[in-house]
Amino acid sequence: MEAEISIRPAVPGDGLAMSAYVARLVGEGLDTILLNRLISPEEEEEWIGYFASPERGVMLLAWAGERVVGMIDIRRNERAALSHSGAFGMSVDSAWRGRGVGRRLLKRAIAEARSWPGFCRLELGVTPWNVRAIALYESLGFVLEARKAKAINLRGKPEDDLLMALVW
Repeated sequence: MEAEISIRPAVPGDGLAMSAYVARLVGEGLDTILLNRLISPEEEEEWIGYFASPERGVMLLAWAGERVVGMIDIRRNERAALSHSGAFGMSVDSAWRGRGVGRRLLKRAIAEARSWPGFCRLELGVTPWNVRAIALYESLGFVLEARKAKAINLRGKPEDDLLMALVW
């Protein structure tokens, strides 16, 4: 059963709820995401402003009532020769993992990206030990394209990072 949530684009005024969400993630000390610092509501509002321009991508939020429980952003590549592609980052609140929130966020983001004229490639980096995320990505058609040796340092030493992509 999918979680009882709503998903919508981030809008001005969401910064406070987004900042509280990020504080919960940072507090977990996750070894699967690059985010390792608190982000102020003002900084979050700047990000919302960045994504207000559709040429830059999209930021979607999953809400449970008044609380952000998941986020995904797709950043379109700004270089002309690469503008058909982009990368995304996604996270889900610990209390909501395994309840379909990530799948719903990612499916909605993919649908959005597929609507962009000329856009045909979505990629991400994922740690090899984040097996649940890898399984989700594979179930939605992402394939492993590369193992980047010693490309990330989330556990105190350089380790491999995986590059996955969905192409249509």
